[in-house]
Amino acid sequence: MAIWYAQEVMRGIVPACKQEKQACERFLKMLGESKKDSSPFEWSPINVCDICAFIEALPHVKGFDGPIVLQPVQCWWLAGIFGFREKTTGHRWVREASLWIPRKNGKTLISVGIALFCANCEGEVGAEVAISAGSEGQANIPYGAMREMFNREPQLREWFDIHDTRDYTEFRATGGKVVLATARAKNLDGYNPHMILAEELHAQSQDVIGVLRTAQGSRTNPLTLSISTAGRDTGSAAYADWLHSLAVLDGRVASPRLFTVIYAADKADEDRRFDDKMLERINPLWGVSLNPVSIDTEKLEARKNESKLQEFKRTRMNIWSRAAGNLISVDDWNACSDPTLSLDAFKGYPIYVGLDLAARLDLNAAAFITQVGETVYATSKYWLGKNSPRMRDDKFSDAFYEWAEQGHLTLTDAFGGQYVDFRTILHDVLEQLRGHNVIGIAVDDQQANMMAAEIEDAGYQVFIFRKNARQMTPSTEDIIGRTTNPELLQHDGNPISGWCAGNVVGYWDQNANVLPKKETPNSKANIDGIDALIQANSLRMAYTSGTLTKDQTKIVENPYLSRGLAGFNTAA
Repeated sequence: MAIWYAQEVMRGIVPACKQEKQACERFLKMLGESKKDSSPFEWSPINVCDICAFIEALPHVKGFDGPIVLQPVQCWWLAGIFGFREKTTGHRWVREASLWIPRKNGKTLISVGIALFCANCEGEVGAEVAISAGSEGQANIPYGAMREMFNREPQLREWFDIHDTRDYTEFRATGGKVVLATARAKNLDGYNPHMILAEELHAQSQDVIGVLRTAQGSRTNPLTLSISTAGRDTGSAAYADWLHSLAVLDGRVASPRLFTVIYAADKADEDRRFDDKMLERINPLWGVSLNPVSIDTEKLEARKNESKLQEFKRTRMNIWSRAAGNLISVDDWNACSDPTLSLDAFKGYPIYVGLDLAARLDLNAAAFITQVGETVYATSKYWLGKNSPRMRDDKFSDAFYEWAEQGHLTLTDAFGGQYVDFRTILHDVLEQLRGHNVIGIAVDDQQANMMAAEIEDAGYQVFIFRKNARQMTPSTEDIIGRTTNPELLQHDGNPISGWCAGNVVGYWDQNANVLPKKETPNSKANIDGIDALIQANSLRMAYTSGTLTKDQTKIVENPYLSRGLAGFNTAA
């Protein structure tokens, strides 16, 4: 049924939003990969049947009588999480599942069923499930449903020899346990969860989630499950998880042990927000647990009241409040890709370079562009320390390793690989430019002294690029406009650049200036590749308009490097 559902979505028979189609395509691709001898995982129908049969033995606790009857879409969710197994151990391949689903689409029953299964039926000794939530009341939604199941089906108590209290449940027959973990919970460091159930991730304390995930380190087959609706705070870590899921579904980031699906309206849907056909595409249990008649009442209220409208968009259309708009369409960016593109094909043409030298612990980027006729051609290079903290990042490390293996990312090993080696970047950039007609290299003014002298010693001019709205707006708008027409922009298809493009959001000021930024200041979703491209493009625009020397300032040596601080007596 799970495979059939995914196939029907792809055929257009089942109403589905863009992200569900991407998730089904990813699932079917994994299914094909599982049949290869070289695949580290295999497809196991019996494990899908196990979890489905287990949940269908549980009783409904709200809205319906009798045992749970899974819908095809729910079977697919469960198959995506439990169906792929490690060939060497038989353990579940997926270690993290992130489902972003509007309200009243059966999230609680599925999450409770998975929690009970993981606590008792995965063969993990002393399996502990931690229900994480933003408050005790929020945690009690799934936990209260679980305890109500025990009351409605006494045989469950007999099977598992259940002892339950207000704060925890013990399954004495299997050694499993379910505990509540909120910001007010005591002794979080004492938990050792086999599974974390993050109830409504958007309302969670990320400190609690962080402690619990760290505590999973000793488990052989951990699972972190979040089933949530979009939230109100786009500055939260939960929104970063949302963006990560989008990047995975878009194919911009590899995260092979994550199963994720998002049900959400896009910009075009907002104008059709009261259209039942549109709502059906983003509410997978439309007409089952979600009654269209009750939605009509919500529509009426939303038409009359702005706050009700915003809540309708969040809970029924899964749209985050206060979310900034992406500057670059990923689809448009991908349409401009030409993986055969090489800078060497443009020797003799003017070349413009942008360097975004990030912190030495993070991603560093260089963009090289030229113009032939009306078309701008761009290539990119990236660097990261091979043992830097980013290479241990639980969300992006898989992608970094894959990009390195594919040759899109250079991993530096100086200083034990903990830091990016700027000498390597300098060497690679100068090698890339050998034999080219280089107009100049743009460097952020805060990073200008890192390698400016060495670049100029090699015979190239370095120009300061100040990252403010006035300086960045013309170049940024030019790039945005070019991405909409492949005849105006061609790039080398580096997947890191595509990832960066999808992470850039725009903030316009009252003068219509735009400043490209990350979605949140502390986000680990990089934009360095686009920053470097904007810097290089600013040089190109200034040079072709004859204003390079006026609007761009050639860097001068930092006087403090030669004479020291004023008033400091070196002889003393």
